[in-house]
Amino acid sequence: MCGIDGIIVYGEGPPVSSEIVKAMGDAQQHRGPDDEGQWVSQDGRVGLGHRRLSIVDLSPSGHQPMATRDGRYHIVFNGEIYNYKDLRKELEACGHEFVSTSDTETLLHGYREWGISLLDHLRGMFAFAIYDAETRETFLARDSMGIKPLYYADDGKRIFFASEVGAIKRVIDDHEIDPEGVASFLCWGSIAPPRTLHRAIAAMPAASWMRVSQGRVTGPEIYYRLEDEFGSPDKMDAAEAAEALREALVDSVRHHMIADVPVGAFLSGGVDSSSLVGLMAELHDGPIRTITLSMDAAELDEADLAREAATLYKTDHHEIPTTIEAARERIPDAIRSLDQPSVDGINTFLVSEAAVKAGLKVAVSGVGGDELFGGYGTFQSIPQIEGLHRRMGQLPGGSQALRMAANLAGRVSRSKIQARSVRVLGYGDDTAGAYFANRGLFAPQEVRGLLAPQYSDAVSTCDPRRELNERVRPGDMPEEERISALELRQYMQCQLLRDTDATAMRHSLEVRVPLVDRELFRAAVRVPAVFRHKGPAKFQLRGSVNPPVPDALWARKKQGFALPFDRWMRSGSLDTSLPDHPMLNTKGLAAVKRDFETNRVSWSRLWALIILREYLN
Repeated sequence: MCGIDGIIVYGEGPPVSSEIVKAMGDAQQHRGPDDEGQWVSQDGRVGLGHRRLSIVDLSPSGHQPMATRDGRYHIVFNGEIYNYKDLRKELEACGHEFVSTSDTETLLHGYREWGISLLDHLRGMFAFAIYDAETRETFLARDSMGIKPLYYADDGKRIFFASEVGAIKRVIDDHEIDPEGVASFLCWGSIAPPRTLHRAIAAMPAASWMRVSQGRVTGPEIYYRLEDEFGSPDKMDAAEAAEALREALVDSVRHHMIADVPVGAFLSGGVDSSSLVGLMAELHDGPIRTITLSMDAAELDEADLAREAATLYKTDHHEIPTTIEAARERIPDAIRSLDQPSVDGINTFLVSEAAVKAGLKVAVSGVGGDELFGGYGTFQSIPQIEGLHRRMGQLPGGSQALRMAANLAGRVSRSKIQARSVRVLGYGDDTAGAYFANRGLFAPQEVRGLLAPQYSDAVSTCDPRRELNERVRPGDMPEEERISALELRQYMQCQLLRDTDATAMRHSLEVRVPLVDRELFRAAVRVPAVFRHKGPAKFQLRGSVNPPVPDALWARKKQGFALPFDRWMRSGSLDTSLPDHPMLNTKGLAAVKRDFETNRVSWSRLWALIILREYLN
């Protein structure tokens, strides 16, 4: 796990400066405090930089940028390739000679052997750039599940790329805010690729690659669509489903424990983290080091439940105590660590900090469990919304009423109930719209009121329902799999995974996500959804562990690690001043704050504006 950066001159431009490459790396020092390196090609047209967090092959032979013996290929790589040992054997059988034990070198030889088809061989999380001195071409790629980020800026002559937006901002001149990025954030509370908050900087989508050669940039091109895996489940009964899922889960956890440093785990009081810890304990000879952040507020603290799981699975358990006030004091640093605005991620920032205090460099997280095993409330609420919409459409005048609701969505909703009701009526005519009614933050008409008039058209270009239907195409999938696909592609990829990477790496912590694994995913979707989504509390996931997850952990009401933002904002403990930017409508922002103060809207709406303030002001 590391930070990568580079500059590729593909047009008429000045030669690459190693000082600029180093400046990009210095902006990402937290991603790799163990080592650093830069390399510039002889013709000065390509520069690669790397910050290293040593996890596999801790020796100097794992240094990057790394080159093949003949100097033809150079690479910078961020991530982990979990099947690299198997790939190495395959490549050695083809005649390739290795000089290190790192997974990075496997990518170099794999690219020489397979070219772009290398991506189909990889199991892991990655973002990398490989330069071929013979063809004078640079190849960039992101992993199939979208775990590791990669950003780039193209000025018409050069490509700047890095693991973080902040690194690119340090070395380019165009810092203009993108109104579409702002509109997208206000709709969702996060920004989906390829947009970022900045006009000049783009995010490579998950499962995509780019080629940069002399005078030409190709891509990004998508090489894998996870939603295409849905739709062909095997015929099996409940016992066969449980066996297939357990086998796939054990296989994924085994691969995610490969490292030359200890692999620990976040342990909350939930099913996902407890199940993973139980599976890790089955596979590991010694106790797994587990981390729980204990709080001094009973309604937020899950330490007792985590302790119960730790005792059952005989872990080396560490409770890192903190107070609500200490957590509140860390909020500004947590927001800055996000790299891009998001309403999520604060919890991972705090837990990652605790993990590092307990001596870990690698921790396993349960991200992906709800999406794969039907744990979110959206799996129940979205079919209800669609059913309500169908029934209303069949009533006399119902279709006209629904069209009116769509036109009024976001204009007249002056209470929490009204806001949700109008959005449900206005957007519930298909699965993507019903999903936005659940997951969205501000409706498009509301976003128009938050943007200055000259920028309000930006919302038209990032209409949330249209974009979901184009990007995920839920209408082309089996009905029982649509919600899972939307959760995976929108909430998980665009928000949870991105925020987890940014906030954990701020503490130089690698977070692994065994439930977000392409091979696990392929095996899981062959199990009929009726078994995979069976409840209560992700039945198949908790039942895959031996012994099973304790009843106390799954029988309780689902609860995330949520800090008391509502109370803090109402009491004045958090700064609730609004953003001041020419792109925003001051009156519209003030109305949101008034509605929060009179309890007409959720705290999350004002919280989004606070987050945006930190990135605009």
